[in-house]
Amino acid sequence: MTLMIEAAAAVILLAAIMLALVLGKRHARRLQRTRRIHVDRFKLKRRHAEIELEVFGSREVVDAVRGYAKEHHSTIDEATRQAKTYLREIVPKFNLLAYYRVGAPLARAIMHFLYRPVVEHKTLHDFNATAPKNAVVVYLINHRSNADYVLVAHMLFKFVSLSYAVGEWARVWPLNHLFKWFGGYFIRRRYREPLYHAILSTFVSTITKNGVTQGVFIEGGLTRDGAFQKPKLGMLDYIVAGKRDPGFSAPLFLIPTAINYDRVLEDRNLTEELVGREDRRTKGDKLQTTIDFLFRNLLRSILRRFKRYGYAVVTFGTPIAVDDFVHEHPAILSPSYDGRKTALTELAELVMTEISNALPVTPVTLLARIFTDHPGQPLTDAEIIDAIDAYRETWHNRVWLLREKTGDAIWRAARNVVDLRHLLQPAERWRSDLFEGSGVPVIEEAWQWNPRELLLRDYYANSLMTFAEVKGRGWVERKKG
Repeated sequence: MTLMIEAAAAVILLAAIMLALVLGKRHARRLQRTRRIHVDRFKLKRRHAEIELEVFGSREVVDAVRGYAKEHHSTIDEATRQAKTYLREIVPKFNLLAYYRVGAPLARAIMHFLYRPVVEHKTLHDFNATAPKNAVVVYLINHRSNADYVLVAHMLFKFVSLSYAVGEWARVWPLNHLFKWFGGYFIRRRYREPLYHAILSTFVSTITKNGVTQGVFIEGGLTRDGAFQKPKLGMLDYIVAGKRDPGFSAPLFLIPTAINYDRVLEDRNLTEELVGREDRRTKGDKLQTTIDFLFRNLLRSILRRFKRYGYAVVTFGTPIAVDDFVHEHPAILSPSYDGRKTALTELAELVMTEISNALPVTPVTLLARIFTDHPGQPLTDAEIIDAIDAYRETWHNRVWLLREKTGDAIWRAARNVVDLRHLLQPAERWRSDLFEGSGVPVIEEAWQWNPRELLLRDYYANSLMTFAEVKGRGWVERKKG
């Protein structure tokens, strides 16, 4: 899977370079005017010096530079150079052409080739119709796949260009250039250097105050067991910190954004991290799986027998007005982290609850949930359909954006995906309450979940757990050894 992503990224990079050379900045401006694309002016700043004026004027950064020099027994100039190195690593190089002439068509092609993408626009339309024109918006997203970056950006192209907070996994050529061209900024997770965090926090607060629309994965990393993860407070803290500046009077809104898939491309790699190292596949096995995956899908595409991986759905929860939250919880702007941690945790859990409320149901996740309810038990077509209809009634308040409107249709949609992956197996079951004329019990045709794929069953079933259920259960940690 990694090889496929890097190969696709290299193609994007070459195409973007050729396109930028041919069309130039003038065409980019004409494109922006013609399509009435909203692009944050601050995002188009190309000179690092202009951003440095914003970041290095911060008291927090000045103190961090002095602290770094003292701790490392270096001069202020050396500490400042290190701070500028961190800033250059973080700051994106947004390219309008790369984003809308390369990124948008490619994202559209990829998503429609792999999935049946669906987005619920009503919440955004209602928000845009009532929100103040100078409102600053940050999308806080649950994280299920590296395809999330492409999916959400594709779904929001008509509204706005997103600046993503991207983890260190993408700091390799050519992904590092691509994400920066598309407006992404890199963050080092689990990196404890105080100077780095002073630069990062000030940069995030600065772009927030300057109205840059951001996309942040509030859980920090990908879920391994399919359920929600404990929200991380760092990026949320940096975003809200902008409200300590009295000059930041524009209203700030958080848009909870929920994603769910019928198939996550990395699901096997992710779930393997829940078992011991001795039970995981070797790098050679993973490479062979990737090659087989690419070959089979290439062959299916050539023969026009490629089947999409079901739904990829994006929905939105109720927007959260940060200004109102700050008014009710003033401690969230406390100068000390310990003083604001409780309020930050409450805000993070409010966001996760809204994401949970907006999380869409998909056919495969619902099917996995049903087989989890009946572990090891074969189920007939009729029983599966009845269970789907029962969930549709019980979960009538949850988000259903499926084209299929009946239990039978949802079951057929799920089978199209699970059959391709051999997740279900035919089974026979004796019915002791039904007899043939000779008194022999009737044999029914049924289905059972592949016993070798129970991790995937639980992974997709867990995606439908609410945040409250996951919090009550506890957070699953991946095994390192």
